[in-house]
This record gives sequence, C-alpha cells and structure tokens, in this order.
Amino acid sequence: MNWLAWRQHRKQFMIAGIFLALFAAFMIPTGINFWHTYQHALSTCHSFATTADPRGTCDQLSNELFQSQGDNLLFHLLPVAILFVPILLGLFWGVPFLAREYAEGTNKLVWTQGVSRRKWLSVKLTWVLIGAATVAAGFTALDTWWARAGNALNLWRFGPLQFGSQGIVLIGYAVFAVSIGVFFGAWFKRTMAAIGVTLVLLIAIVLILVPNFVRPYYYSPVTYRSSVLNSNGPSVAQTLVGNAATLDVSQTVVSKDNQPLNWSNPPQQCVVMPGSSPLATIVGGHTIAAIPTKGGGSLAIESRNGGPPIDLNCLLPLGYQQEVKYQPSYRYWDFQRIETGMYLALSVIPLAGTYWLVLRRDA
Repeated sequence: MNWLAWRQHRKQFMIAGIFLALFAAFMIPTGINFWHTYQHALSTCHSFATTADPRGTCDQLSNELFQSQGDNLLFHLLPVAILFVPILLGLFWGVPFLAREYAEGTNKLVWTQGVSRRKWLSVKLTWVLIGAATVAAGFTALDTWWARAGNALNLWRFGPLQFGSQGIVLIGYAVFAVSIGVFFGAWFKRTMAAIGVTLVLLIAIVLILVPNFVRPYYYSPVTYRSSVLNSNGPSVAQTLVGNAATLDVSQTVVSKDNQPLNWSNPPQQCVVMPGSSPLATIVGGHTIAAIPTKGGGSLAIESRNGGPPIDLNCLLPLGYQQEVKYQPSYRYWDFQRIETGMYLALSVIPLAGTYWLVLRRDA
C-alpha cells in the first residue's frame, strides 16, 4: 500500500522538491547578503547620542538600510507568496486526492482488491499530509532564516504577513489546507467545484478571519494608558503599538470614567472651528498632525471617522487618556504554538468528514 501511495504521488513530491530547491537557491545568497549588510551597519553605528544626532545613528538604521524599491518589494512580496504555499497545496494536492479517483473510477478498482477502504485512505492521507507538512516546513524555515535581518531591523515579526510566513505556523496551515481540499474533493467529486469552494474558504479563514478576529485574543491583551500627547505629538501609548513588534488589539481615547471618546460628538470646547487653524480645512478621516503656535508650543489636532477636528491639548485637563490594548512581543512563540495547534486540531474535522464520506456514503 505504501508503494502504491508513493507511485501515485511521487510526481507531486518531486515537483514540490524542485520548487523548494529553486526557492533555496534564491533565498540563501540574498539572505546572507542582507544579514552581512545589517551586521556591518550595526558594527559601524553608535547607539549613544551626539550633538548631530541626539538619538544615535543605530536608531536610524531602519530608515537607511534596504530602502531600494527592489529590497522593499522582496520584504513584502515574499511573505505573501509563502502564505499562499499552503493554499496551493490544498488546491493541487488536497482537492484531486479523491476527486480524481472518483472522476476516473480508479477508486472502484482499488476498493475491490484485498485492501480495505479504511487502510487505503489512511495510508494515502498519511503520505500526503506528511508531505505537505514537510514542504511547508522547508519554505517557512528558509523564510524565517532569510528574514532575520528585517526582523531585527524593523521589529515586525508580529506583522500579519511575517507571523504567518515564519516560525512553525505555516505547517499547521498546510495540514489544514490539504485536509479541507481532500474533504471537498470527496464531497463534490468534481475537481473544479471543489477548488472554488476550497479557495474561498481558505482565503477567508487563513488570511482574513484568524489574523484579524482570532489571533489577537489568544491571551488577554495587556492594557497601557498614557497621556493623549507627549511633547512631540503622538502619545507614548500610540508609539508603543506603532510597530509590529507587538500585536495591536485596539486603540482608543478614554475619559477618567473609562468611557471611550465619541469622535463624532466630542466635548464641544475641544472642537476646532473651521478657519481657526490651517489644519481645520484639510483634516479628515483618521489623521493627526501638530501645528506650531506663536507661543512656541504646538496645536495637536486629530479627526477620526469623519468627525470634527479636535484639539488634543484640550482633552488633557478633562482627564482623557490614550488607551491601547496589545499583545507584547515576548508572547510571539506562544502565539505560534497556539495557532499551529489550533489548525492541526481543526484539521480533524474535515478528515473525519472525509472518512465518513468514503466509508459510509460511498460504501
């Protein structure tokens, strides 16, 4: 039975191996170049403040390294491409797994032999699922190694693209995607119909639902409050979640009674009237800016959701604070393990459905 499974799926494994080898041939030299460039810049910069640069030159590296159009394209497109690896495995490994057997009638030939349906299905599934996990592990290992310079420089491991394409979670994606594809292939018995449903479902779950509505709440988020402004504009709380080193859950401005600020109906004394500020005529949507005043300070004005522009300085004596809820960076690997385990557990559902379809419906 193992020999039969290998004979049936060896072309798929070989093609995946070729793509993985080509991917490695590109990633290894570019990854070495990026890392050496970053290490050289790190060794020549200084972290202490100087008169010319109060923050030190090391803090400026993220604005200086890898700023070319080609580098930016690589840092953003490669994670997207890797995120689609499990989806492609689900479409081209999972869906045809049984749909092609039904379409060509080869399942009837196999099921009339001495091997039981359960053993036949179990052996084939084991081969395909292990193969998918191995391919995903190869891609994500290469990307995790390749992206270490970008991760160290930009602190973006918790970004939606980087989190999904690095670490171990891609392995869980792959097993889940193939399981979904196998199930719908067995259900519809037609490849194109199963591909369409599988594609829509995987994009909805893997790229939309989980990153935006599930992942931020694996643990209770940490709450941090600070003044709505610091001396230079945005609050410390806004700066805290301004990069992808942390996972931003929510941001809001709350009163001393813990009530969120109604941006559509704010305190009237803090509304900037049209014509009273150069910003009042251009601000809108969700934007913030600081306008210098004659007294040497700044007039910080913000507007959200189409509401009126508000002077944030006016909110300070009223007791308003900036509140952010976030997942700190030290929870990264915990979140990786939780999400991987979640996808592996969810894979049991379509796999159980596949066994029911093969052993019961088509018995």
